[in-house]
Amino acid sequence: MKRILASFRYKALVVAGLLAASACTGDFDQINTNPNAPSTATADLFLPHGIQSAVDAYWGGSLGMDIGDLISQYWARIQYTDVDQYTITSDIYSGAWQTFYVEALGDYQRIYKLGVENKNPNYQAVAMIMRSWVFSLLTDIYGDIPYAQAIQGIEGIVQPKYDTQKEVYAGIIKELKAANDMIDVTDKTKAIAGDILLGNDLTRWKKFANTLSLRLLNRIATKTDAGFDVKAEINRILADPAKYPVLTSNTDNIQLNYLDATNNNNPINQNRKTRDDHRVSATLVTRLQALSDARLAVYADKPADGGDYKGVPNGLSNADANALGLSKTSKVGAYFVSATAPGVLISYAELLFIKAELAYKGITAAGDVATNYTGGITASHSQYKLTVSPAYLTANALKSGADGYTQIMEQKWIALFGQGVEAWTEYRRTGIPALKPSVINVNAGIIPTRLPYPGSEESLNYTNFKDALTKQAIANDMKSKLWIAK
Repeated sequence: MKRILASFRYKALVVAGLLAASACTGDFDQINTNPNAPSTATADLFLPHGIQSAVDAYWGGSLGMDIGDLISQYWARIQYTDVDQYTITSDIYSGAWQTFYVEALGDYQRIYKLGVENKNPNYQAVAMIMRSWVFSLLTDIYGDIPYAQAIQGIEGIVQPKYDTQKEVYAGIIKELKAANDMIDVTDKTKAIAGDILLGNDLTRWKKFANTLSLRLLNRIATKTDAGFDVKAEINRILADPAKYPVLTSNTDNIQLNYLDATNNNNPINQNRKTRDDHRVSATLVTRLQALSDARLAVYADKPADGGDYKGVPNGLSNADANALGLSKTSKVGAYFVSATAPGVLISYAELLFIKAELAYKGITAAGDVATNYTGGITASHSQYKLTVSPAYLTANALKSGADGYTQIMEQKWIALFGQGVEAWTEYRRTGIPALKPSVINVNAGIIPTRLPYPGSEESLNYTNFKDALTKQAIANDMKSKLWIAK
């Protein structure tokens, strides 16, 4: 049975039971009970769908491909270029909101409650880590969001209040610490199942929790209004790797390994079966060519008609984009469009660049700036089975001061290829690399800073929706800066 279908078994059982009950009486329960089918839901049935629905939205779909990868200028549109000009339709920003809240977070809530009911803290912790990751995406995409009161419709909260981004960050850091401390890797009676992300390896879930914490803590390391001691939390993790382990190699990468099977293949692969709307961005191609970067051969394919790599500028008119030629421009690399291409959530290379930035900011527990920076470049190449050349490392040796910081962030941008939403967040935070707005754009020459809240919030949760905009002093547009970028 394909793994994505597992989470629907309980729902199917309930529906089948209701239909059968209306048609049979008497000794129905004795005659028609299937001893091989579960009569109640278990956490492992919800976990596959909860994981895959969120990763699919993050990695592929409109959010991953047309928001993250376009705005970060990894990809560009060669057909139907409106979205590359920042004409972002409501189905895109509403769809992301719905997928994360209704599909993914709804499943995590069920998993958490089942963990409580069955006295299995490991399921609780896994649910807490996954919902922390999804909430971090939501707040980085939209700003203030329903957090503390979210996903409590059964409890009667159908119009949840919005929490500030600052409150969401603080809540996530607290929850990730609690999840790490809750995990019991020794008690075999508390083992988990249905984990298509990390193979039921609870130590890896600890690494996920603490590495995700460092990602978020690094984002706000210089904020003076975080509401808690950010540096103390960073040092808590870095100073005690036994208690708070983090990724230590590429084998630890947090990624969903897709399968060459319908419903379980990489969503980009599924898109390419019927669409051919994207090419690699000229921004990326030009920069990697200037660096003589071997990763270009993985990130992009050479044009079908031959010749060197050719990227497409972001935000061209349909006519100008089409004139470049489908067969004369570089498609996204075959590695990324294969059925089994992994959907990466956090990589070891990213962690090393995080540590490099923390060290640059004076966090001694993060280690040496240059060592982490070089290690990040090396790990990124190794992730694609490439060996970085000594000449490349020499040519890109870390400089001092602000120039060095720019190098760290630019190399991080290169390493995050495919993780467009994360790269977009980092760009908004740092302004690196120095991206230029799309050639044609409808956002007043501003690279989008957030996505608008969906219309459903305005119509169904108006008071809290309006209050959130007022507190942030923003319009429901794509020009207002989020707290992490101020």
